[in-house]
Amino acid sequence: MSAAEAESIYSRASKFELENDWDNAFKLYVQAADAFLQISRTTTDPKYRNNAAKAVDRAQKIKRHKQLKPLSIDHFSHQYSILKNSSIINHNHIPLATSPPSNSYPTPFNDPDGQPSLPSSSTWKRPTHESFIPLLPSDIIQNIVNDCSVCASIAVCIQHNLRFKSDLLLSSLSSSDDGRYELKVLVNGDFRRIGSYSQTIRACAKFKQSSTIVSLSTPVTNSLEYQPAKRISSGLHTSKRQSYMKLMGGYDFLGSNSAIDLHVLTGWIPEHIELQSASFERERTWSRIITAFPRGDCMMTIGTNDKNYDIHTVKLLPSHAYAVTDIKETNDERWVTLLDSRICTLECGCGGGSCPRVLDIRWDDICATFEGLYISWNPSLFGSCVTFHGSWQLENTEDLRGASTHHLRLDYQKANDPAHQKTSSALNTNTNDINNGDRNGKDSSETEIWILLTRHLCDTRRTNEYIAINVQEDDMVLGEDLEHVALKSNYTNSTHLLSRTKISQFQTHTSGSLSLLACYDGHFDQVGFTVTAFAYSPDVVVSWDTRVPPARYIQKIDGALTHKTAGGNCTHPTYMANPQYHLRVHNTNTSINNRQSASTDKTQVILTAQSTRDISLNVTAVWSRGERISELSQKEVVAHSGPYTYGHARIAAHLAPGDYTVVLSAYEPDQTGKFTLKVESPSQFEINPIPQEGAGMYVKTVCGKWDSMTAAGGPSQNRYHRNPVYEVTIPCASEFGARLQLLARAPGVSTNLSLFSSSTNLQRCIASSGPYSDALSGVDIPKRSICPGKYHLVPSTYHAGMHAQFRIVVYSTVSGIEVVLRS
Repeated sequence: MSAAEAESIYSRASKFELENDWDNAFKLYVQAADAFLQISRTTTDPKYRNNAAKAVDRAQKIKRHKQLKPLSIDHFSHQYSILKNSSIINHNHIPLATSPPSNSYPTPFNDPDGQPSLPSSSTWKRPTHESFIPLLPSDIIQNIVNDCSVCASIAVCIQHNLRFKSDLLLSSLSSSDDGRYELKVLVNGDFRRIGSYSQTIRACAKFKQSSTIVSLSTPVTNSLEYQPAKRISSGLHTSKRQSYMKLMGGYDFLGSNSAIDLHVLTGWIPEHIELQSASFERERTWSRIITAFPRGDCMMTIGTNDKNYDIHTVKLLPSHAYAVTDIKETNDERWVTLLDSRICTLECGCGGGSCPRVLDIRWDDICATFEGLYISWNPSLFGSCVTFHGSWQLENTEDLRGASTHHLRLDYQKANDPAHQKTSSALNTNTNDINNGDRNGKDSSETEIWILLTRHLCDTRRTNEYIAINVQEDDMVLGEDLEHVALKSNYTNSTHLLSRTKISQFQTHTSGSLSLLACYDGHFDQVGFTVTAFAYSPDVVVSWDTRVPPARYIQKIDGALTHKTAGGNCTHPTYMANPQYHLRVHNTNTSINNRQSASTDKTQVILTAQSTRDISLNVTAVWSRGERISELSQKEVVAHSGPYTYGHARIAAHLAPGDYTVVLSAYEPDQTGKFTLKVESPSQFEINPIPQEGAGMYVKTVCGKWDSMTAAGGPSQNRYHRNPVYEVTIPCASEFGARLQLLARAPGVSTNLSLFSSSTNLQRCIASSGPYSDALSGVDIPKRSICPGKYHLVPSTYHAGMHAQFRIVVYSTVSGIEVVLRS
C-alpha cells in the first residue's frame, strides 16, 4: 500500500469521526494504523510510525468513550501479505516460487548472499567437474558439520527413489550454465526459491590419495587421515544441502529433526513420535509404519537422546539421527534397518574405523533405547486439504506479555459426488489402513483429520519461541469417566506441530466442525504461522468457516491461581478451592407468546482461558444456581474444554438461558500463576467471581486421625462418643461453619461432621453436615449463626474401624475462636 493510500484512509476516518459515525471511524483508524506500520518497515522515515501511533490513539479514544459494534476482521484477505512478510529468513530474502526470477546475476554466478558459514578449518571451492552416477544412501556421509538430520533426510530420499522410482529432491532443483542452482523448498507457508552456486567444502586434511573434492562427503579435520569415497557423488545433492544450510543460517546451525528437514525439502507431512512418552502406543505405531513404509507412503528417521547407549555391543551416538532404510517382519520378529551417516573417528571408542554404518535392530530395542521417531507422510494420501496463513499479535497485557492465540473454525462434510468417491476408492483403502494401523480396514463412520501448525522462521537461532495447537469439536460435553482426567502436553519449541483428531460425528451426521486454537508463547510480535488441515478420507471435504461473526458481548477477567486457590483437577479434594464464576446467560426472546419455548433457545457462549505455557488449564461449565460447587457431577456438566492443555483452554458451547458455575482449574494443585478468562457471546450475559468458602471469615484448621482407639463409627455403632471430640470455644455471637476432609483419598469411607452443645454430652445435635457422604471434597456444616459458649465438634465415619487422617477447617466471623482436641 502506498503512502497516499494510507493518508486517504486516515482522512476518511477523521471525516467519519466529525460526523459522529464512530463505528466507521474506528474501523478506518485501525486500517490506517496498519497501513502506516507496513510502510514504516520499508523506510527509515519516522513520520509513518508516528502517523500509525496517531491513528491508534484516535481509535483507542473512540473505543473508550463510545459504544461500538464488534469489529469484524477478515483474516482470510491477508494471506498473500503474510507470505510476503515471511520472506526474510536469517537476513536472506527467500522469495516465493511464484515470484519472477531475477536475471541480473553475474557470470559465472556468485551468490550475493554469500555461502553458508563453515568451521574455521574449512573453505569453499568450486568443483571442476560433476558426476551424475546415481547415489546410494550409504554415499551420504556426515563430517565436520553437525547436520546429521539433513544427511539422514537425504539418505532416506535416495532410498525412496531407488525403491519406488520416485524423484524426491531431484525434481526440486534446477541449474543454469553459469553455475547457479535454485532449490524449491516449502518454508514459511509456501514453496520458495533458494539460489546458490555449486561449491564443495575443502577441509585442511591429509589425504592418502590426491585431494579429490567429494560432494556431500566432507573431509575431517587435520588430525585424521581420510580415504575418499570410491563413489563420486552428484553435485546436485551438494547444492541441495548447500542451499538448505543457507536457509538454516549456515553449517553451524543448531540442528532440527529429519521430519522438519524433509517437510522443507519435499513438502511431506512431519510427525514426531516420542518413544519414551507415557502416551506412546508401540503396537499401533508399528502397525501404521509396517503398512505405510512398504508402499512408499512414508519415510522415517530415528533419533537418540543426549546420553550414550549400547545395543548389542554397538555404540550409539548421543543426540544423533539415523536413517531408516527398511523395516520388516520375519519369523515373528520385527526388525528396523538403520543407516548411520557419520564417519567413524577416534572419539568413537571402537578401536578406530570399525563402527558399523548399517544396523539391524529389533523394534522392541528401538522403543526402549531411542528417544524420537520422525515420520514424513506423503501428502498425496489425503483427499482434501486447506491452508490458512496468519500472524500472532502479542496481547500486550501486563500479566501475559508473551502469549498470543488465533482461533479458526474448520468445517468438514462427506463428499456427495459418486464420481469422486469412485476415483478415490483405492486411496481410501490405503489411508484407512495407515490411519488406524489396522490392515483389515475400519468403521467408515470414523475418520481422522490432521492439523499441522507451522511457525514461520525468521531467525533459526531463536530457541525461546513455543507453539501449541488445541483441536476439539464444538459443544463438547463430558463423556469420559471423571476419575480419569487427561493431561495433554503440546507446547514445543519446534517449528511444526501435528495434531491427529479422530472424527466420530459421521455416525449420526454428515457434517461437523472443529475448533482450532493456534497458540504462541514468546517475546516477538507479528510472528507468522500456517495452519494446514488434511482430511485422511477422500470422502471427506474440509473447508474454513470464513463467516464466523465477532461476538457482540465480550468480557475479560484477570485472575490468579495461588496456593489458596489452586485446587488441581477434579480428582483432588481441593478442587472446590479453584476460581469459580457465576455465569448468567440472559434470555433474548422477550415475546410473551414464546415464553415457554424461550427457555430452550440456546445461544453460543465461548470461554477462553489463557496462562503461561507451564500451567495446564481446563474450563468447565456446570448447571447451578450460581453458587460455588464442591465437586463435579457428570450429569451437571454442560460443557468443558477437554483434556488439560498447557497455557490455554477453550469452550465453545450453546447454552440455554440460565445460571451456571464456571470452574477454572490447573491439572495439579501446586501449579500457580496468573491467567485471563475471556467470555464471548452474541447474547447478553453476566459473569462474576464466586467468593471462596469462608471468604471474609477467620479460619482455624486442625488435623487429626481415626485410629484403633478412636475409629468408633456412627451413632448406630453405639460407640459414637469414642470418636475424636474437639472442644470449640466461641467468644461472642458470630457466623459459624466447618468442613471435614480426608487427607488421603479412601474410597468407600463415608464421613459426617456434627456440632453439639457441650452441656448435652453429645445428645443434642445443634448442626450437622447431613447424611454420611463419601464426597471427595468432604462434608461441611453450612454457615449459620451461633451463640457464644463452648461446643463439641465430632468427626466420624459411618463404619467403625476405618483408620484415616483428616482435617477440619472452622470458619467464624469473629477472632479468638479456639478448637482443641478433648482428651
